Amino acid sequence: MTVLATGQQDQWPPFHFTMEDRTRLTAHQSQVHALPKESSLTTTDGRVLADAGLSHKSRAIQWVFSEAPSPERVQELVDALNLPAAIVRILLSRNLDTLEKIDHFINPKLSGLFDPFVMVGMQQAVERIVAALQSREKIMVYGDYDVDGITSTALMFLVLNRLGAEVTYYLPNRLVEGYGLSEEGIDHAVTCGINLILTVDCGITAVEEVEYARAKGIDIVVTDHHEPASKLPLAVTIVNPKLNPPGTPGAELAGVGVAFKLAQALYRTLGQNETELEEHLDLVALGTTADIAPLVNENRTLTRFGIQQIERTNKPGIKSLCFVSDLMGRTISTGQIVFILAPRINAVGRLGNAEMAIKLLSTRDDRVAADIARQLDKENRTRKTLDETTLREALQQIEQTVDLSEDRAIVLASAGWHQGVIGIVASRLVERFHLPTVMIAIDDDEGKGSARSIPTFHLYEALRECEDLILRYGGHKFAAGLSIKRDRIPEFVERFKAVARERLTDDDLIPKLQIDLYLDLDEVSDSFLDCLEQFAPFGPQNARPVFMAANVQLAGSPYIVGNNHLKFKATKGGRIFDCIGFNMGARAKALLAHGGPIDLAYVPERVHWNNGEQLQLRVKDFVLV
Repeated sequence: MTVLATGQQDQWPPFHFTMEDRTRLTAHQSQVHALPKESSLTTTDGRVLADAGLSHKSRAIQWVFSEAPSPERVQELVDALNLPAAIVRILLSRNLDTLEKIDHFINPKLSGLFDPFVMVGMQQAVERIVAALQSREKIMVYGDYDVDGITSTALMFLVLNRLGAEVTYYLPNRLVEGYGLSEEGIDHAVTCGINLILTVDCGITAVEEVEYARAKGIDIVVTDHHEPASKLPLAVTIVNPKLNPPGTPGAELAGVGVAFKLAQALYRTLGQNETELEEHLDLVALGTTADIAPLVNENRTLTRFGIQQIERTNKPGIKSLCFVSDLMGRTISTGQIVFILAPRINAVGRLGNAEMAIKLLSTRDDRVAADIARQLDKENRTRKTLDETTLREALQQIEQTVDLSEDRAIVLASAGWHQGVIGIVASRLVERFHLPTVMIAIDDDEGKGSARSIPTFHLYEALRECEDLILRYGGHKFAAGLSIKRDRIPEFVERFKAVARERLTDDDLIPKLQIDLYLDLDEVSDSFLDCLEQFAPFGPQNARPVFMAANVQLAGSPYIVGNNHLKFKATKGGRIFDCIGFNMGARAKALLAHGGPIDLAYVPERVHWNNGEQLQLRVKDFVLV
């Protein structure tokens, strides 16, 4: 994949391209777009920057085009698969270059899931849990308060309960205990007479806490997917794909995916019918998608079948959650999980105790489920208000303390912030500024931080270079958490920014938009979208394909709808499409003044409207021609 540069015109598909088109595209796509002043605020740093009046270094989106495959190979697969050439080109650009790979991608099967026992530590984990089942030991599933942790906990609680275990669960209170294993949680386990703690989605860095549990006579089996530190906890065993030898399947698994593999291993060992576990794939899809895990290989298979399970779930809690979210009877997508379902599950964990969410996902009582779903919906509205307040304060602090023309990271701290929402706000700041961002909520003499990153900056490794300044940290490449003493924050700010300056190049700071294919608007049809949907579920490393059309004309005037979203109609070749650009309202004035053709980067999609569906183009970016 390359940025289109002079001399590469022959890589463009020949249809619908004039030489004038090619010349113009090579000129403006081989560099960052030099947009007019009125429209220089793009999707990544648009509306709020304009409102806040922040001075900044423009980081307009750079379009990067997939390499065109061999026409001969395209035709071979078109003939073999009876698929449109455009679909075959996308498959080839994603390294799906054989009939076997394409069949596995388009038609994944649960029978193709990998053997859970190839994972390091799985055999020992199963043996210890089976021993606990046989001797009627008390087991506690110890999870985390985000969606991945909540779904992991619910899954293992339901599975162990089905296998006859004396099992309970525990989630730390975010505001009191923080992330992961805590002495408070272990003390609670002691009072409950727990013999074995099974961690899910946490525990890989809990060296001192595991030792504390051992001293109390409690065994711990750790299952996690976060990055391990240099020293591992002395647990009975650890199941974490990050500890597997290179090439072992499952490297992409979220915490709930690891829990599901453990459930598979338990069922297999105990001679149970593994197909029973398929009813819990709804939990796997929720946790995997919400954790923004790569939707490739095993994750993609589990999530595809898990989304189908959400639509036909027998869990009253998920039914009730879909009802309060206005998703009953509708086709579920990963986008609806991330933006509609997950925030409601997350809400109580972010604002305090997440056990209500576990009760929602594990109850068999319809009335209890409905009551909890309504409460989660209410908590989510409260969380949204906190988000907006914190975002405004963060932007004000950026204006006062951050040099956006020079700094390569944003680190903010405040005693007034709620630690349950700073991760969400950090993600929004990354979207707007395309810089690694750390937000720290200070309480008395300690700060709790959440960090989010861009593709070229590994957060966990950056925090490792600051570990002498912080109390605890954990996470992975794109998301991490930390605890720090208040008086160490200023030094941490400087150190983290220095690490970012050292590791990030100027090119890293330019947001990239991957363009899969040139596709004129007259080729967008219902049948084409049907083919495109076979690529689902969409997510990291399996993004929804983005297309580009040149010399698109406007039909009517652009306008702003909702929360600063840009709407307009686009036409070419006699067809007219509704277009929407989320958070692009700041560009409406320039588009209206221009009035001429644009080059459009877009995603075709179906949207529900008036109890039906219609085609719409979701605008990723555009350039005034």
